[in-house]
Amino acid sequence: MNRLLTAGLAISAIALIAPRPASAASLVIDDASVVGSIIFNVGQFDTGTGFVLDGTTLLTPSLGSATRTVSEGTAAAGPTTHTFSGQFFTAGALVAPTSGIIAFTEAGGGISDILTFNYTGGGGSPGAFGTATLTGTFVSDLDPGGSLVAPPNATLVSEGTAFTFNNTNITASAISDVEAAAVPEPASLTLLGGALLGFGLLRSRRRAR
Repeated sequence: MNRLLTAGLAISAIALIAPRPASAASLVIDDASVVGSIIFNVGQFDTGTGFVLDGTTLLTPSLGSATRTVSEGTAAAGPTTHTFSGQFFTAGALVAPTSGIIAFTEAGGGISDILTFNYTGGGGSPGAFGTATLTGTFVSDLDPGGSLVAPPNATLVSEGTAFTFNNTNITASAISDVEAAAVPEPASLTLLGGALLGFGLLRSRRRAR
């Protein structure tokens, strides 16, 4: 009886300390909610270095979640590049695509944001535990942009459209902001109104003659 109890306790202890994949790690890069800012939402990066953003730990290895708001580029300084990396448990091999370059296109032309991502590691055979690493960059500048150029072989995605780059035991997505439509300045509206009025008067005089 004692041997059976000891064996059961040993098995339970092994189960507790053995690596287990999280239900799913998660990453959302949101450049659409707050003007001039980018929000990184992460969860369940449960091994290794956890999740690191711009060289600083955002989430220590855990099943928890964290959020950080960072700045976009400025007109004076130009585009800003944010780097990120995260590690998480997986059960099975990673699936394709394991890397990509995504350029978010503006409605009026140009590129608003550029996402790069790369997955490495994984569990190998189906059901085998392993550690996967996600690394990447997110480059952004303030609208109206125009300073960014799509890298060669980049996949083009319309601004305001979420791009997903899920993989084994992780959900990931990024969305770019939508450039606001240009609003005419009051002086421009005054000039336009004056021109229309002038054309109207000229046409009336010609009819009178």
